[in-house]
Amino acid sequence: MTSLDFNFAEPIASYNDSIDPSMDTSPQDVGSIKKSDFVVLNGRPLKVVEVTHSQPGKHGHTKVHLVGIDIFTDRRYEDVRPTGHMIQVPKVTRKDYIVIQIAADGYVTLLDDDTCATRSDIRLKQGSDVARRMLDKYNEGNDQIKVTVLKALGEEQIMAFKMVA
Repeated sequence: MTSLDFNFAEPIASYNDSIDPSMDTSPQDVGSIKKSDFVVLNGRPLKVVEVTHSQPGKHGHTKVHLVGIDIFTDRRYEDVRPTGHMIQVPKVTRKDYIVIQIAADGYVTLLDDDTCATRSDIRLKQGSDVARRMLDKYNEGNDQIKVTVLKALGEEQIMAFKMVA
């Protein structure tokens, strides 16, 4: 009989290991997830658009079917998990800024109203309807533009804008 070298002190990788613990997430029971909640699937932040609970079978437990849309790329993801399992929930924040300048390469210089600090590290999403409409309003130059920046899992993107007088 041969012996296998197995170190019980070494952790075994799981699907939760793909998430960086330094990024703001917290575990939550899958059974408590509702429509319009945020979850992390495949390392991406999603907004849940559909939740279906199945009945327990002869040998199985109740399962939850989640359908979510990536909040940054609009890609659709689906997953089925047992009710008692945990899922990561991202911390999603929204912050408003005033647009100072939009460079030719798509980077936007933003002013934070609260701290009066500027930043130029956010780029307009190429081909998005929001970016196209915002560029049109910026080129008109009549009013100031206030944008809403959404941040989750270390990623940021301009999600909406409005004109302020």
